[in-house]
Amino acid sequence: MDEEKLAAGGPGSSRTGVKDLFSWKSLNRPMWSYSRDVFTTFAVIALLLSFIVAFIQEFLLIVVVWAAYFLFYALSKVPPVEVEHKITTEGVVSMDKSYLWSELGPFWFTEKGDQTVLHILHSNIFGQLILLVDKKDKEKIRDILVEFLPYIETPQKSTTDKLADWFGKKFPLESMVTRNFKATDTPPAPPSAS
Repeated sequence: MDEEKLAAGGPGSSRTGVKDLFSWKSLNRPMWSYSRDVFTTFAVIALLLSFIVAFIQEFLLIVVVWAAYFLFYALSKVPPVEVEHKITTEGVVSMDKSYLWSELGPFWFTEKGDQTVLHILHSNIFGQLILLVDKKDKEKIRDILVEFLPYIETPQKSTTDKLADWFGKKFPLESMVTRNFKATDTPPAPPSAS
């Protein structure tokens, strides 16, 4: 009888419930506000790429270039929303989507501006689960995750990361970023007309 309860997930079973180990709220993505110069620069780059691609008659690639520009523009203008993330005994839950431990791989933290970002390798098309965390929660999250996943102190950079770093050094657009928003920030007050 007890074996039947355990097999069915009844009381006393290890499958009766998932326990939340830690939860936090953060923005679903970092928010950067760019000056008009950034949009103008990228529009000129997209226009030049379009002319080059038109010469080789790859018109679908022109659509891709302008779609990427529109995505960049839209993501910079639409504010992120606050979402909840949880670490449970079965995996990670982020934005109401569950990621089981068997789907996840090593994890590491990076610092972008004044934000701490948690990266967890995942078997999906993007390859990573990326979550914003509060600096004060970083150690607690690391201590919990290390029980289930391997921790990488400094991840090896992929070819894409190296290429992005090279472009960042050659074309430093970060100086054109006007403000980094946090979930607790309020928009700046408009200047008063005196």
